[in-house]
Amino acid sequence: MKSILKKLTPEPVIAWLRGVESDLKLYHETIRQMRRFRRSYARRGTVGKTQVESRLIFFTHQIEKGLSHEHFRYGFGKTVLAQFAPLLKQLKNMDANVQSNPVWISALDALHEYRVRHEEVNKDLAYARKLFDPAIWDAIGEADGAHGGILVIKAADKADNASRPFRELSESRHSLREFADEPVTADEIMPCIDVAMRTPSVCNRQPTRVHVITDPDVISKAMPLQGGYRGYAMPPALVLITADNRAFMSQDERNEGFVDGGLFGMSLLLALEEAGLAACPLNTMLPAKRDDATRKLLHIPDSEFLVMYIAVGHFLPESKTCRSQRFKASDITTVIA
Repeated sequence: MKSILKKLTPEPVIAWLRGVESDLKLYHETIRQMRRFRRSYARRGTVGKTQVESRLIFFTHQIEKGLSHEHFRYGFGKTVLAQFAPLLKQLKNMDANVQSNPVWISALDALHEYRVRHEEVNKDLAYARKLFDPAIWDAIGEADGAHGGILVIKAADKADNASRPFRELSESRHSLREFADEPVTADEIMPCIDVAMRTPSVCNRQPTRVHVITDPDVISKAMPLQGGYRGYAMPPALVLITADNRAFMSQDERNEGFVDGGLFGMSLLLALEEAGLAACPLNTMLPAKRDDATRKLLHIPDSEFLVMYIAVGHFLPESKTCRSQRFKASDITTVIA
């Protein structure tokens, strides 16, 4: 009976029915996904160990960003420290092996550099000392600084990037937010995009779209909407990666654009590094008003999801960046044999 009905039903009607079915599935599966996310994400006031660690990594990164500024501002980060301190105490109380926890170690090391940087010039740290448990404040003072804080990056060390093996190129790449006062042209970026075109995508449908922005006025309007680049001079160039939803064929692929666009973004970052260009990926997980304003500013079609920005520039002779200590592969890997 089903096969007979199919033969008798015109294709436009079948397509319409399939569309209604897909819309209902999309609604229910999106709600299901939302509920799973809501049960797990590291919201403020969280009590799970992984969530506490995630918030500590975030605040460690905030401190490292402040430490890496060319024009360092003493006393920065007071609101960050106010959230940082109780989270450290929380992690210490819930992890019996906290002394070997890489999140704990990186946090203490970043705070150690913050403390030393201020104490070296006799800046008052009474506000910070009051925030932290005395034992933790002492641990911050005793940290060796090897796994947190900043790294110094030299342009001279990038001269042979094009001939480096992949592992070495990948390990030497770091995100930089301060660049030389020199323009970057679209012609310099296009060969890197060509390299990134070898990135795999679902069924080779290649949904990624790239918007290269070199107009200083547009960049100066886009960055405040992005929201995570405060305190830095505007980058010479900005690349926006998006994913075109017209490449996808069912509600099951609703997140595929973020996967394919993210893969493309990493390929592009490595291609830029190989070409001797400094870069920093920036997220575009924007609230609705800033998403709409970004789309209007950059003339992004409604069919495209924003995936990520990449700030691009030439290397300074010497610059500082966040150490951003990584987990070991064994920390994140489960082997199912």
